[in-house]
Amino acid sequence: MTEKPSSPAQGESPHGRVEDHLLARLAELRRVRQANPAFNPIWQLGSDLSFAIEERRLARDDLGAFVDALLERSLAERGAWMREMLAPLDVDENAARLDRLVAEMSAGDDCAAFRDRWGRPLLGAVFTAHPTFLLEQAQAARVIAAAMEGAGDAEEDPALPGGGALPIDDEHRMAMQAIGKARTAGRRLARAVLAHARGRFPDAWHRLRPRPIDFATWVGYDMDGRTDIDWTHCLRLRLIEKEMRLGWYLDELCAIRGRLEAGAVESALAGIVDRLELARAHTRQAVALFSAPLEDPPALAAAANWLSDPHEGKLTQLEPLITRLEALIEEVADEEAALDLAVLAAEMASARLGSARVHFRLNATQLENAIRRRFVDEMAVDLGGRTALSVLNRLCEEAAPLAVSFAALAVEPTTAVRQFLTVAQILKHIDAESDLRLLIAECERPATVLAAVYFARLFGVAGAIDISPLFETPAALERGERFLEVLLAQPAYRAAVEARGRITIQTGFSDAGRFIGQIPASLSIERLQANLARLVAASGLGDLECLVFDTHGESMGRGAHQGSIAARLDHVMSPWAEAQFAARGLALVTEVSFQGGDGYLWFATEALALAFFTRVLEHRSRRAEAMASAREDPFYALPSLSLDFFRNVMRFQRAVMGLAAYHRTLTAFGLSLLKPTGSRTPRRQFESAGAERADLAKIRAIPHNAILQQLGYPLNVVGGIGAATRATKDPFTDWRRESPRFSQLMDMVVAARRRASLSTLMAYGALFDGAYWAARPHGPAQDHLTDACLYLAQFFEGDDRFRAAQELGTRLRIDELLLHQFLAETGETADVLIAPERDSLALMHAVRIALIQELFLHAARIPRFSARNDISREDIMELVFALRVPEAVALLRQAYPETPPSPADFPIHEPSDYPDAAAPHYGEINRTLIDPMETIYGRILTISVAIANIYRAVG
Repeated sequence: MTEKPSSPAQGESPHGRVEDHLLARLAELRRVRQANPAFNPIWQLGSDLSFAIEERRLARDDLGAFVDALLERSLAERGAWMREMLAPLDVDENAARLDRLVAEMSAGDDCAAFRDRWGRPLLGAVFTAHPTFLLEQAQAARVIAAAMEGAGDAEEDPALPGGGALPIDDEHRMAMQAIGKARTAGRRLARAVLAHARGRFPDAWHRLRPRPIDFATWVGYDMDGRTDIDWTHCLRLRLIEKEMRLGWYLDELCAIRGRLEAGAVESALAGIVDRLELARAHTRQAVALFSAPLEDPPALAAAANWLSDPHEGKLTQLEPLITRLEALIEEVADEEAALDLAVLAAEMASARLGSARVHFRLNATQLENAIRRRFVDEMAVDLGGRTALSVLNRLCEEAAPLAVSFAALAVEPTTAVRQFLTVAQILKHIDAESDLRLLIAECERPATVLAAVYFARLFGVAGAIDISPLFETPAALERGERFLEVLLAQPAYRAAVEARGRITIQTGFSDAGRFIGQIPASLSIERLQANLARLVAASGLGDLECLVFDTHGESMGRGAHQGSIAARLDHVMSPWAEAQFAARGLALVTEVSFQGGDGYLWFATEALALAFFTRVLEHRSRRAEAMASAREDPFYALPSLSLDFFRNVMRFQRAVMGLAAYHRTLTAFGLSLLKPTGSRTPRRQFESAGAERADLAKIRAIPHNAILQQLGYPLNVVGGIGAATRATKDPFTDWRRESPRFSQLMDMVVAARRRASLSTLMAYGALFDGAYWAARPHGPAQDHLTDACLYLAQFFEGDDRFRAAQELGTRLRIDELLLHQFLAETGETADVLIAPERDSLALMHAVRIALIQELFLHAARIPRFSARNDISREDIMELVFALRVPEAVALLRQAYPETPPSPADFPIHEPSDYPDAAAPHYGEINRTLIDPMETIYGRILTISVAIANIYRAVG
């Protein structure tokens, strides 16, 4: 940057001029690199900006305004991407498409087949949370406004998620808002199904109870790796959901009743309304009681007794009311009102007394710790051995249900047992017809599942809860086939799933992708799904429904699949994997997660939600054709070659993750590049041993992947593909042209490569290059930085972060070169290197590198002070260099208070001339050095948000 841009012409954006100038400079620097491959354009552009700031050729505020402009553009682009993914968004057009699709998909069905087709969900949508609330509410509003552009009248009250560090109550509220919008869209689909059924099956249509889309949530019920949610939270949130659901039912009933003339039907509806009003009032009082502090036994007793004692407003079963509604439909002359009643009855049959089905979530460690207390005579039993299975089967057989109370909940010390006691109380006193799920994270032993089966029997909830192991760790995925084989052979487990009529598992793309890479994770999960189909059929349980819940951690991050909605759904459950169930006559239900501020955006308005579900139905309408095509896919015709590809990519990913250089590079800034995003900490409480080095292993998958994005290289997607295709490219280039499955995986790789830049990753490492800081003040315009640069040069003289980034970059550069050779064979190299995302990200990273240089220089200019309270200046500088700026600033303000105590603050009679005018005053240090550090760090995080938007996801 050689000159300060002149004032813009009238009507011309100043940010546009800055961007044009920087893009021109970037192009110039890239040409330099062609002659000098070791040259780093990203680093140089960032240094140019830092030089321009220090030489007063560029105002910091102007750069800050440009940062804001970059964020604004990223929000608009993300909204435009959503619009493209969901198009068309017109409500009437999508409603018409739903009508047509229902008719096409149901053609030839008799009543039983129709009931079966639409009574089993086409998709289960699970609303989850975790650290994914990146966008502030105003930012989410700009995304939605861009998404809805040109889609007709904007919705007045979109359900917008908020961002930052959130309490669990806020996360829950936003989940319920998203579910509310999704529910309205789901009702449109159910209405289309019932309207079609009325013409086909006039005598039975109103009793079909379609459930084309199912909704679930674990927000407020997820105990994996957190201790900030106790059983009172779960009860209170479940009561809030009941009150909300009752309100939805009452709104629908009152609207229908208002259209009917006085008579027997209207009177009967009035009776149902009165019953639901009493139930809502009772529930509202329960919410109030459980919202009060419950530490004192009398307060807890008052809340518990209100919920558990008999009361005219207490309602735990809807089936009698549903039966009455279905009988009334036949008596309603108004066809639209009759259809509305049928939709409501179907909704009540599906949702019962909750806003969505509840997924409780535990860690395997929590269950294993709890079950050991029950091994009275076998305390030394290894849970991984056969003896444990034998003991657990016996315990399950002998278990007699125990009566429990809220007092038992209050005194129970173990998390796992508290969850089962909470389930028991929900079933007894809130919703006796609940259909619940228990997800077991990091589940690597069949004995852990049997422990859950035992507790379900012990506390009398086995008839209402599905036990679902989560396969996400390398060990669980590698041993998944054997795990399932052993589990399906256990008498206690077989009895449990036969009683429920369903076998459930969960697969985790995000954790698996963190450990072994996204491509191997996708293939490993696909193989696990196929093995489930084979083993269920072989075990004689083929009459049970198979339910597979896949978390959306695929691709470059949570929800960041680069393709269409159909491609996104195909990724988590491929047509080939689904065909394995269909070939064996197994009923399959798939669920996917929509997580936090990222996932809830799809349901911010009813138009968006309706468009999403219409695209889902379009996807399902083509499923038979896709499964037939998958059987001919050449990727599956050569299993030895595809397995070699899988293993080679996984081997590369594991080798890189084992490097000290990888660990040091990712932890150089680590979580400090990310905004706080939700109620759960980004570090795990539990972790399987031996998976990664200790510090990095504690970082959860979502922030781990986000750090890769923020450092400029989504290694978990692109890493190892070059090495895996090195030996022989012919079969892979053929697959790229002819195999839908391999092409789907490569589409993900190519999308990630468009955003990947090793120059960027290495530029961040160069911030710790002492030689750069020693050389920087050479020149009259930088003389004023000599002392600060000398301090930085000496501080980083023995620092290993620069060397680690260089070492990692060299390792990855070799693999990237091999990947480019493969892409050259497929003709995609140019498409990757000229992608518009590359320029946007290059500017963002260069600006952030300039800001970090400015941050370091400000910190280095702060005067030395004596160590106090065991905190030295060097300690604070370490915090700054790790971008732990809020902590560093707090300590600096202690060392340099802006408004120190004054003698005038004390009512002392004795006069004093000291402190005088020469006494220390730190206002200038705060104004010129410490305050700007806070501002700079805020802009660094603003760029983090913009980068995440370019990836269309978090983590």
